[in-house]
Amino acid sequence: MNDERWQVAARSPLGGLVASLDRHGRIVGLVFDDGRAAPGALPTDVSVQRLVDRWFAHGEATPDAIAWPGATRFRQQIWQAVMAIGRGRVCSYGALAVAVGRPGAARAVGRALACNPILLLVPCHRVLGGDGALRGYAGGLARKRRLLALEGVLPG
Repeated sequence: MNDERWQVAARSPLGGLVASLDRHGRIVGLVFDDGRAAPGALPTDVSVQRLVDRWFAHGEATPDAIAWPGATRFRQQIWQAVMAIGRGRVCSYGALAVAVGRPGAARAVGRALACNPILLLVPCHRVLGGDGALRGYAGGLARKRRLLALEGVLPG
């Protein structure tokens, strides 16, 4: 199995991004840069930048542009369900567990989302606690709040 990957940079209104691509050009990782790469150290990729721009314009990603090598079936189910949460909408961990046929598995959903390697395109920032509170986000709670404000869920 060829596990070759490369990294490219992209820009967003909330900061730089680093995307990891597999040998087919599918995104297998997307994280906020936050100083991980020296400015200009990574090449840019037009198709990745287009995906990011489209996501910020419309809040959706193209599922065939994404791959989850090595992810468990449960994690893939959760991440696919999260991709179905539309822009401007939120869901609780418990409701997401019910949606994938695993009622009572809210904590397992939280753990699956904590392992989400593809921020934004798999919009785990749209998942809140059962009480509506913001919970963890790999991009930071401040960024989660800003994303939800951009989507009209929270006041800007």
